Amino acid sequence: MNFVINFLEKYAMPVAAKIASLRYIRALRDGLAVTMPLIIVGSLFMILGNIPIPGYSEWMAATFGPDVLTKILYPVRVTFDIVAIIAVMSISYQIAKEKDMDAFSAAAISLAAYLILIPVNTVNNVILESGETLSLGRVWPTGNFSAGGLMVAIITAFIATEIFMFIVKKNFVIKMPDSVPPAVSKSFTAIVPCLVILLVFWCIRLFFESTEYETIFVFITKFVATPLSKVGLSFGGALGTIFLYHLFWTMGIHGTRVVFGVMDSILLPAMDQNRQALETGLPLPNIVTKQFHDNFVNGLGGCGATIGLIICIFIIARSKQMKSIGKLAIGPAIFNISEPIIFGVPIVMNPIMMIPFVLAPMAVGAITYISMALGLVNYPAGIAVPWTVPSFFSGFLATNGDWRAVILQAVNIAVSAFIYWPFLKAWDLYLQKQEAEEEASHLSEHKN
Repeated sequence: MNFVINFLEKYAMPVAAKIASLRYIRALRDGLAVTMPLIIVGSLFMILGNIPIPGYSEWMAATFGPDVLTKILYPVRVTFDIVAIIAVMSISYQIAKEKDMDAFSAAAISLAAYLILIPVNTVNNVILESGETLSLGRVWPTGNFSAGGLMVAIITAFIATEIFMFIVKKNFVIKMPDSVPPAVSKSFTAIVPCLVILLVFWCIRLFFESTEYETIFVFITKFVATPLSKVGLSFGGALGTIFLYHLFWTMGIHGTRVVFGVMDSILLPAMDQNRQALETGLPLPNIVTKQFHDNFVNGLGGCGATIGLIICIFIIARSKQMKSIGKLAIGPAIFNISEPIIFGVPIVMNPIMMIPFVLAPMAVGAITYISMALGLVNYPAGIAVPWTVPSFFSGFLATNGDWRAVILQAVNIAVSAFIYWPFLKAWDLYLQKQEAEEEASHLSEHKN
């Protein structure tokens, strides 16, 4: 273990520091960090709205009214569901700020560029099943405001901000006399970049509308879907799926939403086949189903099997940042919500912590598949156990009451902790050095 830690400190950390210092990596990391308070607060309400206790929803409805769970999730709509909107602005802001540009104008124009890519639908005179007529007028599909649109949001922020900075640097702007207040002068300076950027993204939207994809969002999804459509329910297919959606998460993209948007078309039928076999008393045909991922791979603290990481944080972390993140993340992680860890450690664009974040769930997936293939643990029984059910309970329920699944999950948590240990140790030492340097800098400033 010490050899691994020393190797990481000597060879990996310098490379990681260089990668982390790249302008776009830094902007992406710092920009996505802005979403962290929203994600943490949204996680709390998501837990309250999805507590996996039999009879909970019925009791809440009887006590507080039939719409209480919907109302509890209102804060989720303005936290998780606007992540892409916040990200496109904050990433653009970080890029422009580093170059001493008008960061607020760049962020506002990047937001406009992103929104122009989203088609506006007209909902008028729609007959509902109840017979009522629904007329909402012009509406935006808000699915693209959330993490589902994050990939396009990141690309938009990069392109729009680069165009903005190029035009300003070349002085292709409207100049105002020195007597004009700075705020007014900046607004006029942004007019030409705004016009060019919106024209570019307007053309992008028109281009995709002329194709079978209709929007860039559909194109991105189908581009990702092509390789995924070849992935089945095999051992290699399961590990490939796990690798892919965790790789997306390390780039700040909601990997489960992107990947399972396609894979559910394979996983859900596999789950139903197991359910039918269970009901008829036949052998279960599939190891890899929706529950394989939800309850055995991501059911150990969310994506990345982060319960193991949090255990390591409580045992070995000495930096203030890691200690704080551990305390904040433990509650959501119990219910398999890993965003506080992903954006708080951070995992995103962190060359050191990205490695175990991908390796740990792949190891967990491999152990789970092999254990089930050897008959050591029952297959997932086709029971739709919610992904928010905590570890041990989820494994027991998903396998129709097989107590060996509880042991399997415990083993997997230990394995994930073992994988995370040396990487966290190296990252924590790096953070301790940073915090010591910052503290020394503050002390020297006070003395002066």
